[in-house]
Amino acid sequence: MLIDTKIAIAVKCGTCDNLNVHETSLFELFTNKTTEIVCTCGQHNAIIKTKNHKSLWMDIDCYVCQDKHTFKYTLKQLLRGNIITRCIETGVEICFIVSCGDVNELIEKYEMNCDGFYKELEFLDYFNNPEIMMKSLERIKELDSSGLLGCSCGENNIEMNIFPDRIELRCMSCEGIKLIYAETNDDYRNFMSKEKIILRENSFECIDAINQNKDTNKK
Repeated sequence: MLIDTKIAIAVKCGTCDNLNVHETSLFELFTNKTTEIVCTCGQHNAIIKTKNHKSLWMDIDCYVCQDKHTFKYTLKQLLRGNIITRCIETGVEICFIVSCGDVNELIEKYEMNCDGFYKELEFLDYFNNPEIMMKSLERIKELDSSGLLGCSCGENNIEMNIFPDRIELRCMSCEGIKLIYAETNDDYRNFMSKEKIILRENSFECIDAINQNKDTNKK
């Protein structure tokens, strides 16, 4: 059986954000003591070194955490192909090693995943405390699915608006409003102590660590 040793190594550049594809062969990698992967912008993305012609060591400049990661690949792994390398700190994909014939499909899949990842990061950056906000939204979802979220007017037609530090629940029928602050651990603990969330008809309420659910009637 003829073994195709041609491979493509794709590394995301931290300077210009391009996915740099370096096409080579296992023969060249194991013959050369050092192989550098340089982006078209001139930035060095990775250095590959061989040891005893049995394994490759790859130093990658990670575009995600801005650190340098070192990975070891055996010849058996490289022959098997389709290696996905991830940032040690975040788990985000930073490098791909595939057969040359699969590289276009790989890049297309990578770009789709990358776009989704950055959209998620932009979304999370909106909040003062993303972790507290995500847990608070999940709690609201749980209460709603359990029938523990509603309004005393009986309509239960509730709209949710999200702000950097709080969640606004508004009854579309009676205009009752409840603000749930989601900025600190105390805010979250106070919110979690509520067994259910019921908006009061024509009233404004606030749940946070300071006011401890102090209610103020709307004028």
